[in-house]
Amino acid sequence: MVRNILISPVWLTAIAVVASLVFCITLTMSGISSATSILAGRSDYYEAYFSGFTPVRALVNTAYICLGILYVIWFFQKKTVALKLQTIVKYARPFLVLAFIAYPQSTDVYLYLQYGLMGLNKINPYLNPANSFNSVVSPLIEWSQTSTYGPITQLFFMAAAWVAPISPILGVYLFKLFCLAIHVSNACLVWRLLGASAWQNKLTMAYLMNPILLNEHVVNAHVDVYLCNVLLILMGCLFNRFYIESILVGVAGFLTKTLPLIWLPLMVGFLVYRRRWRELAIAALLSAGVIIFLSYTLLPTVEAWKSLLNPGVKGLTARSIHHLFNIALGYLTGFDLQQRQGIISNLSLLTTLGFFGYYAWTLLLPKLKPNYSEVNLAIDIGWTTLVLFLFATPWLMPWYPTILLPIAIVCRCRDRFFFLTSFTFSLSLGIIYGTGGGQSLLSAIASLTSIGPAIALILLRKQAISSSVAQKI
Repeated sequence: MVRNILISPVWLTAIAVVASLVFCITLTMSGISSATSILAGRSDYYEAYFSGFTPVRALVNTAYICLGILYVIWFFQKKTVALKLQTIVKYARPFLVLAFIAYPQSTDVYLYLQYGLMGLNKINPYLNPANSFNSVVSPLIEWSQTSTYGPITQLFFMAAAWVAPISPILGVYLFKLFCLAIHVSNACLVWRLLGASAWQNKLTMAYLMNPILLNEHVVNAHVDVYLCNVLLILMGCLFNRFYIESILVGVAGFLTKTLPLIWLPLMVGFLVYRRRWRELAIAALLSAGVIIFLSYTLLPTVEAWKSLLNPGVKGLTARSIHHLFNIALGYLTGFDLQQRQGIISNLSLLTTLGFFGYYAWTLLLPKLKPNYSEVNLAIDIGWTTLVLFLFATPWLMPWYPTILLPIAIVCRCRDRFFFLTSFTFSLSLGIIYGTGGGQSLLSAIASLTSIGPAIALILLRKQAISSSVAQKI
């Protein structure tokens, strides 16, 4: 009786709303008070909230873990009712509103506004670092490099930055409004791509109310929400065999954030094996036109193009195998910082070579598998991205694996193990709130909880596939 009450939909929703309120109020109070204090020149203490063991971090972390557990319980209750898309969005409304209100813990949004203000003032953010321009947002930014985001996202930065001179906080919420709208539109795309399947309602709601997506795409307003939008459109083009459009959408993805650079060769290889020479030629010509145009406008130098590869994190580690190794070297050896950096650099080279070996094998799959389809291509794009993040990304942030979830949900029926691994990876990466880039024991635990569960699933694949949990997915 007690068990049935605790896991009933009404109780799950009630507890989730309370946890979301705690999460929202704590982040908003700490975030806005910190931002206003920094802007007034009084102090710079926002990072102190999420460094080490602090009451704010403990409260936010507890609320987030609670939401994750409730989400998993809800998902494994296989009760699904035929609902209209509008009804699903209506049910999700309280969580969407709270995610919008919650103030970002990440300071990346200030960098977005800075790049937007630079654009509005006719300063090229791909040629000039963020700290070269003085604005109302300048006291809030922590990174000083040139923009690592594509021209498409730059348009949204400029739109949000238009109100930043009135108040940077107003600019933050305008950008969050854009992210909220894109997140809801992504759920609508998931609904359409799933079609009239038995799991259409459940999976659409699972995407719309996923804690990591709401946290990283709406609360923290990371640009990965736009990349998910591109990926969903790309899958729609592939599944309908609009090959020219799919390549162009992939290029648009690269002009949103750099990651689709590893998707494009997989798509081109697929079309080569299909002998779709006409589509390839047209897509190549149009893509070349876009590149030439950008080379004469926003990205006129090699350094400007390199800026998109995020050189600012070179040599840095967080939440990854590399970071665990870095922490271990610090505690177990007498190596100084320079020696440790050299070892981590060599480790990064080895993991990168390993990734390229896996990537080369993936490129051959359309040739090796006679019935290789567009759905297989989408799944391989997902696996390639997951392997890159899990094994060959030294600086691993909690929002990175959110790009896996559109593929995991849309292609769930074709690869349930990818679905299970992607959801495990994305949820576990955010268990300990914060960047996780320090050298403390807590940072080591953050790294273990971030990558450990997903790696364990991959190593124990056969057992995971045959488990009762996998059978319920």
